[in-house]
Amino acid sequence: ARPPARPRRFCLVPAMARGASSALPAALLLLLATVWALVAVRFRGDSCATSGLPGFTGSSGRSAAVAPRIARTLASRAAVGSGVLVSVEIKPDRIEDFLSAMEVDVTKSRDKALDPGCLRFDLLRDRDDPNKFVFYECYLDDGAAAHHKTTSHYNAWAEFKASGGVVSQSVAKVETASLPAWAFQTSDCGNKPTGSAVLVTVDIKPDRIDDFLKAMEDDVTKSRDKALDPGCLRFDLLRDREDPNKFVFYEAYSDDEGAAQHKTTSHYKSWADFKGTGGVASQSVTKVETASIPGTWAFQA
Repeated sequence: ARPPARPRRFCLVPAMARGASSALPAALLLLLATVWALVAVRFRGDSCATSGLPGFTGSSGRSAAVAPRIARTLASRAAVGSGVLVSVEIKPDRIEDFLSAMEVDVTKSRDKALDPGCLRFDLLRDRDDPNKFVFYECYLDDGAAAHHKTTSHYNAWAEFKASGGVVSQSVAKVETASLPAWAFQTSDCGNKPTGSAVLVTVDIKPDRIDDFLKAMEDDVTKSRDKALDPGCLRFDLLRDREDPNKFVFYEAYSDDEGAAQHKTTSHYKSWADFKGTGGVASQSVTKVETASIPGTWAFQA
């Protein structure tokens, strides 16, 4: 007689990793996936929990490392559904207090156990005015961004702001979810601060968006190739959530020499050639860095 059929097990993580739709917020799915994988591998050695994800064999002996690796893998496949560029001016005599508060907010936001939907958080300093800073925050979706504001580490920033240390603040809402997957960098940025970074805001003519994205795919993806652009640490292309014709380049280089070398490359020429055809309605540049901020926490590895 045939043995009874083995009950079919529900595999949450593979379905999510392949982009299965769900009514649950992405941040919650990420947290559930991590818990599911840890339980499955720890107690059953369940390869189902990690099938479809590179580098996982389902061995229970590797359970301690599996969950965080799954979390990173899933996060790396996610687009930025909710991002912000928060520009602030800080009172000169409150800079030290500001940096202390932001170190708490920035570093703990990157902890998946505390802020599961946060994909990236950098604190950037304006190179033309040392009292001005930009928060670069990326979340899976609006639910994840909302959760961030309920955390104790966000409260460190909120309390500093309430104490009167902020002269002015403005927020630009951005995303990459409407763009191809290459727009948001998922590879590591290394452990160096950025000595030369730019936030380039461009308004593209509506009938040239396709040409723009084609040129930027070449520039963005090849800038991340160390053999082609060794001084580039990060390059993201972001889209304004309130104006689909407006985009922001977030480019981070090790130093000014790295940024200068980038402009000699053939992939930079793809952008320069597009701009030369008249497809750009306007452009502005903000020069930033993290090298002057004490420690290494300001720029996420």
